[in-house]
Amino acid sequence: MTERKLRRVWSAAGVRSRTTFVSVVVVGAVLLLGLFVLADRTESRLKDSIVSSTETRALDVAALAEAGAVGTDVVTLSANQLIQVVEGGSVIAASPGLEGVPPIAQVALDAGTTQRIEVPEAVFDAIEQQSQFIEDESPYAVIARGFVSTGGPGVVLVASSLSPAEAAVNALRPLLWIGFPFTLAAVGATVWFLTGWALHPVEAMREEADTISATALSRRLPVPESKDEVRRLADTLNRMLDRLESSSVRQRQFVSDASHELKTPLATMRTMIEVAQDDPAFDDWPQLVAGLKREDERIETLVSDLLTLARLDEGALGLTDQEVDLDQVLGRVAERTALTAPHMVVDASGIQPARVRGDSDALERLFWNLSLNATRYGNTRVTLSCRQAGGRVLARVADDGPGIRPADHERVFERFVRLDESRGRNEGGTGLGLSVARAIARSHGGEVRVAESEEGAAMEVELPSR
Repeated sequence: MTERKLRRVWSAAGVRSRTTFVSVVVVGAVLLLGLFVLADRTESRLKDSIVSSTETRALDVAALAEAGAVGTDVVTLSANQLIQVVEGGSVIAASPGLEGVPPIAQVALDAGTTQRIEVPEAVFDAIEQQSQFIEDESPYAVIARGFVSTGGPGVVLVASSLSPAEAAVNALRPLLWIGFPFTLAAVGATVWFLTGWALHPVEAMREEADTISATALSRRLPVPESKDEVRRLADTLNRMLDRLESSSVRQRQFVSDASHELKTPLATMRTMIEVAQDDPAFDDWPQLVAGLKREDERIETLVSDLLTLARLDEGALGLTDQEVDLDQVLGRVAERTALTAPHMVVDASGIQPARVRGDSDALERLFWNLSLNATRYGNTRVTLSCRQAGGRVLARVADDGPGIRPADHERVFERFVRLDESRGRNEGGTGLGLSVARAIARSHGGEVRVAESEEGAAMEVELPSR
C-alpha cells in the first residue's frame, strides 16, 4: 500500500479508531520492551542469587576445612553444587560425581580470600559425560575460597549450575507471551469504550448543530456538566452562535434600512417624472433636472457609504499603510468645509503638528464626515483641532449646535440612525456618516467617541501615532 493510500485510510478513520489503534500500538511496544527487560532482570537476579549461595557454601566448607572437620558427609550437603577441597594440589574431599576427578581449576589464594573464577565449559562437559550423578546443567558459576589447615594452605572450589535460573525464565516467558495479546485486547476495548464515552457529548453537539439553520439561529448546543475541554468547546461554539445570530439580525436590519433609504429618493425621482409626464403644460425642466440630480447624488452617497462599510466589515477596503501628516489632512477638511458651508465659521486654529500611520484618503473621509455632520447640526461655528498626547494623537471636531444627549452617545454611531429625522433627510443625510467614521478609525487601531463639550457636540478621534 502506497504512502498516499495509507494517509487516506488514516484520515478516513474516526478519532475513536485512531485513538484505539495508537493506544494499542504504544502499549504493545511498551509491553514488549517490558517483557524483555523483565525476563533479563529476572534471569540476572536469579543468577546473582545462585552465585551468592555458592559463595556462602564456599565459606562454610572453608571454615570446616580449617578446623580439619571436612569429610564426604560435609561436601554432599547440597545436591545442586559440586565441591572440591584441594590441599597441596590434591583433592582431599569431593562431592559425588567428582571422586577421582583432578582439581577443576588450578588456583592459589591467600587464606580468607574469595574469588569467582572462570572454568571452561569443556571441563564440566567431560565430568558430566563420565558421572552418573551429574546431568547436563551447564553453565556453572565457580567460587574459590582460600584456607589454611594443619595440612597446609588449600582452596575450596564450589561450582553451582546456572541452569535453574535459565529454566525459571524459560518457564516464565510462555506465560508472559500468553498474557500479551489478552492485555492488548483489554487495552483496546477499554480505550474504545472510554473514547466513545468521552466523545458522546461531541456527538450530541454535532446532532444539534446539524439542526441549526439560518431560520433557527436561536438554538444552542447542549453543554455537558463536566468541567473539561468538551464543555469549553461547547461554550465557545455557543458564543460563536450568539455572534452569528447577532450578526444575522444586524444584517437583516441593515438590508431593511438600506432598502428603505434607497426607496425614498427613487420614489421622489419617480414622482417628479410622473408629474412632469402627466402635465402637458409642464415646462419647468431646469427645476426637474436639478431635483433629479439632487436625488441621484443622494443615492450615490448612500451606495458609496454602504460599499465602504461592507468593505471595512470584511477588511477588504485596501487601506494603505504610510506616514500621514494628520494636521495637513485636517487643514484640507477645514478648507473644504469653509467652501461647502460659507454660512459657518470654520475655526482651525487648534490644529497642531501630528503624524500617524494609515491611509490618507480614508482619514480625510473620516474627518470630512465628522465636519459635514457638524455643519448640518451646528448653528454658526465648526471647530477642528488635533494634538499629540504621548503615543496617541487626539483630534476633535466640534460645533455649537444643540449637542447630543448622553443616552445617545453610542446610538449616534449606529447605522441609519438620525437624532433629528426630518432635518437629516431634508439636508441629504443618510445616517451612515458617523458609522463610516468610526469604522475607518477602528481600522486604523483608533476610536471615535462623543466627547465632553460645554456647547454643542464634539467628536473626538483617537489614533495611534507613528
